[in-house]
Amino acid sequence: MEISYKQGAAYSVIFSVAAKAFSLISSLALAFYFGATAQTDIYFYLILAAALLNGWLQGINTGVLLPEFMHQREHDKSKAISLVNFFLYIYLIASLLIIAVCWLAPQQILSFISAFPSYEISQNLHFMGLGGIYFTSFFLMTFLISLAESYKLFNIYILGPLNSLLPLILVIATKKLEVMFIGYILAYLIQITVCVFMLKKHANWHFGFKKPQFNKKFLNNLTLSQPNNIAWAILLYAPLFMVSATQAGMISAVNYSRMLSDSTLDIFVSKTTSVAKVKMTAMAAVKNFKTLADTLFRTDKILMFVLIPFCAFSSVFAYDIVVMFFMRGSFSVVDGQNTAVFLQAFILTIPLVSLNATFSNLMSSMRIIKELVPRYLSLAIIFTVLFIICIKKWGAFAYPAVFVALYLTLTLFNIFTAKQFAPFLNYTKHILYILKLLAISLLCAFGAKYMFAFYDGNIFLKIFLNGIFFVVINSALFNLSGDTKQFKEALNIKWK
Repeated sequence: MEISYKQGAAYSVIFSVAAKAFSLISSLALAFYFGATAQTDIYFYLILAAALLNGWLQGINTGVLLPEFMHQREHDKSKAISLVNFFLYIYLIASLLIIAVCWLAPQQILSFISAFPSYEISQNLHFMGLGGIYFTSFFLMTFLISLAESYKLFNIYILGPLNSLLPLILVIATKKLEVMFIGYILAYLIQITVCVFMLKKHANWHFGFKKPQFNKKFLNNLTLSQPNNIAWAILLYAPLFMVSATQAGMISAVNYSRMLSDSTLDIFVSKTTSVAKVKMTAMAAVKNFKTLADTLFRTDKILMFVLIPFCAFSSVFAYDIVVMFFMRGSFSVVDGQNTAVFLQAFILTIPLVSLNATFSNLMSSMRIIKELVPRYLSLAIIFTVLFIICIKKWGAFAYPAVFVALYLTLTLFNIFTAKQFAPFLNYTKHILYILKLLAISLLCAFGAKYMFAFYDGNIFLKIFLNGIFFVVINSALFNLSGDTKQFKEALNIKWK
């Protein structure tokens, strides 16, 4: 059933919160039962690698294929469906090949995609076969959900909590790490089935095969976007590969920190921006640039007002948060210290990642792709080299430092891109406003930290006291500076 964009965003956030609650419990269970070891490193490495590969491929889908589908749908629905089905069947065939290779040659594949010692790989070969099924089902589910979103079938978000609930149930019941893969796969297959049913019932979708006619602009965007997409996939993958060559437990520390930071990203950013993108693409298709700009600014302001205070506080109190969540069972003090270092940087980049996501959605909705390849391709190549050099020279903790520098530079690039290709935006002023919010929240977070520096008692009470003080002074400063009013206006709420 089709619902509004605002309802879709609400559904997205509500059910993402539920999903992340289960995901957090899962991460606590993993830390308690398994800590940070060579085995968890391989498991987490496959999860992270699958997410990166899925992100690259979904970049093709959401950046090129689905915008083209929505533009074609305005004129000829049958041709638009044929276009998507063509790619869907290619994905299905590729999925079968990936699964077969992962089961038939797990040692060779895992040795090729990582730098783990061979003896660690040989002890965990079954992870590779399960990882192949995990990735392909994850990718197909994400693709079909994006397609359902284009029809405003946002009810599919109701099933989102299964992604973390089923693995959690299985790992608690068996206390075996590999069953996490099985839980994920079952959840993804359920959502794939429901997506197919919803598309057939509410969008009159058919799955017949007919080779589509590709227009020149689509082929150009598809072809010319690939160097950029591949380069960025390598950019994000390179540091993981380099960290896998360091001491055991570091990949696990990266993942535990990302579980906390990416929870924010998944709840407030990915789902909200995916809903906003549907509207942005629709507005771009009819060249309504005023509403297009308004959608971007509103989305950013809503996200930033929530994200910036949370991320600033979490970065400043990273070690306390890690201790509160993970420091029990098999999780050691060293594991906690390592995780906190990664968390400090990763969670502080979430607002920048969010800004880049909405800006990328703007560019793809306007089908401005080939024009951006040279500048962003150059940036990806430069930072890939920096990741490799810095991690090799200074170790795993160079990863988050370079990661922060990457997204700061990317934000600067987006400012110049907006001036050239989206002159209807006052993007420079917008970014300066966001940076002001970040400065206010960081100031308040450090103030809270030093205000209660004398207290060294119960960790829950410590974070609660600091949190209350932070919220009070941060809210007061946001009110004084008029930022709360702008947030209310962005929400389009009438306040008495």
